[in-house]
Amino acid sequence: MPQFEVNFMKRFLLMLNGKFKNFILICLSISLLGCGNDITRLSDDDLRQKIQDCDYAVNLSTAEHQVCENYHRECKRRLDEGRFVCT
Repeated sequence: MPQFEVNFMKRFLLMLNGKFKNFILICLSISLLGCGNDITRLSDDDLRQKIQDCDYAVNLSTAEHQVCENYHRECKRRLDEGRFVCT
C-alpha cells in the first residue's frame, strides 16, 4: 500500500475516532438529562434539613460547596412555585 494511502487511512480513522467520541458524549449527555434530578425529589423537610446542614458547615470542599449551592437553588425554585420551604 502506498504511503499516501496509509497516511490517509490513519487520518480517516483518527477523525472517525474523534467523531465517535463526540457522538458517545452527546448520547450520554442526553441520557443524563432525561434522568430525574435527585434534589427535586427531596421532601420539603429533607431539603430544609440539608440547607440547615450547609448553612452551619465549616471548611466545605469545592464539591460540597457546589452541592450546597444546588440545594439553595432548589429552594429558590420551590419558592418561585409558591412553596416556601426554606428559612
